[in-house]
Amino acid sequence: MAVTLKDVAEACGVSYSTVSKALKNSHLVKPKTKSMIQQKALEMNYIPNHSARALVSKKSGTIGLIWPSVDRVAVTHLISEINHAIKDLGYVMFVSIDDVAAASKKFVEFGCDGIVIFDEGDATNLSPEIYNNVPVVAYGVNRDIPYPMINVNHSEAMIMAIKALVNQGVNSIDYIGDIHTSDTRQIAKKETITQYCEKHHIDYRIIDSTSLNAIETESSVKHFLQYNDLAQGVICGSYDITVGTINALGPNDHPILYSYDNIPQIKKLDYPVNAIGVPTTEIAQSIVDTLDKIIKNEETQSTYHLHPKIQKNI
Repeated sequence: MAVTLKDVAEACGVSYSTVSKALKNSHLVKPKTKSMIQQKALEMNYIPNHSARALVSKKSGTIGLIWPSVDRVAVTHLISEINHAIKDLGYVMFVSIDDVAAASKKFVEFGCDGIVIFDEGDATNLSPEIYNNVPVVAYGVNRDIPYPMINVNHSEAMIMAIKALVNQGVNSIDYIGDIHTSDTRQIAKKETITQYCEKHHIDYRIIDSTSLNAIETESSVKHFLQYNDLAQGVICGSYDITVGTINALGPNDHPILYSYDNIPQIKKLDYPVNAIGVPTTEIAQSIVDTLDKIIKNEETQSTYHLHPKIQKNI
């Protein structure tokens, strides 16, 4: 039979309320008493009944995140950062790799206190039955949706990369990215490269990586290199695309590389690569802070604009 708070209280000779506070690490319980209660609970194999607690508090202490891709290093790293930020606020994160509609519905049914979604455009829109019943924060490109958006300014990042290459004397640029996609984040990168280079008369090419996956990118770039040389400056649409591109380079290929996704892993690459984008720790903290404000009924903005930085690795 499961050990209850009442059992722990009787074993410690204190009140139910004192045990509850001690196990929540409350400063209202004297350190010596708190330590004794926590040790006794451990010895008795007490496991908190979160379902019962949720019935009282009307809060589950959980956040649901809809995982957009299971095979990308950058996404995995960002989700890990989000999880750290969520834990720091006392929440537990549930993750679903199901489609958006099914995952969001389950999170509502399970009583999650909030939902984080990686927005990719209209295909990932949440229905009113979701965002009217649970706080939602999206990560993506600024657009008109009925819940807050964390916009990391993908276009600004691409322009920063182009300017950096031009300042290094580069006069031709290749952009390697996922071209045939409905993902608004990838579309924003490609369109910005095209528009900015044409406006400023910079020679450029768009090379299709065929996906955001490193293995498929490597195959695509190798095929391209059978008939062409890469430009002096190369901008990759994601960290995983960068890895695939590096793996495809021949011994005589030495382009200056800029990679979208400002993650620590960029420093571990053997090839010198400059990362461009908002650092993942900053993105994660903004997502979680915004969600926490909504949960607490505090005032929020419709869009939070974060600004990219360049991380040099030469």
